[in-house]
Amino acid sequence: MKRPPEAYWSLFKVAHERVVPLLKERIHPGLLNPVFGLPPPKGLETGRRPSPNERYWLDWFQEFSEIDGSMKRLNQALAYLSHYPHAKVFRFHKLSEADWIRYHIEAYLQETYILYERLRRFLRKVEKVGIIARDKVGLGSVKKQKAVVDASFKNVVRARGGHVHDYRFQDDELRDLDTLVLVTSAGRLRELRWVRRYKFDAALLKWRRQILGNNRETEKLCVAVFGEMTAVLTRNEPTRSESRQLKNRSPRRL
Repeated sequence: MKRPPEAYWSLFKVAHERVVPLLKERIHPGLLNPVFGLPPPKGLETGRRPSPNERYWLDWFQEFSEIDGSMKRLNQALAYLSHYPHAKVFRFHKLSEADWIRYHIEAYLQETYILYERLRRFLRKVEKVGIIARDKVGLGSVKKQKAVVDASFKNVVRARGGHVHDYRFQDDELRDLDTLVLVTSAGRLRELRWVRRYKFDAALLKWRRQILGNNRETEKLCVAVFGEMTAVLTRNEPTRSESRQLKNRSPRRL
């Protein structure tokens, strides 16, 4: 899978730059002891607590990680739809090509909906930062991106909602393929197996193209969201230097 463009990583780069000193300080011998079931090393300091600025960016680092995770799942859908597994277990459980395609499409729709919800949560949290900072320009950017996200995912949200609450997801290619599976297996019309294979290839090609196009547009959307929101978050981040915070405090009276 192709790596996203550099602009996609704008939020990651700022968050990483802010928190990497803290992460390096916490690297010590025995760090992975709990992973291997060993007791934690004794006599080592736990290290300093994150500063307000570091806590701020650790939170946004996590937000980016969750959105990026969903984007990875969407791109993996293309790999899953590359080759139908002709395994005996599929024939034993009577899983057809139509079942296999539909399973991955429904999983794709579900992950797209998860991405939509994660982007909405991310924008709501940025909006809170803008409200606290009284950043009118930032709030205007958030409002614009929220409208773009809602409009971009409108069809997917409708399809996913209908699948969950009203009916199974279906389209013409999958409906035709289901019919051919039925008549060539239960109906034993072997003469139509070549048509079944043709419909399977056509459905597979259609959905691979659809998913590829959707993912490209979704990536562009994430680039725009990360770019504008990184500017808002950087402009309103907590003070980075503790020394500057001390200078701003009024002197204590004796």
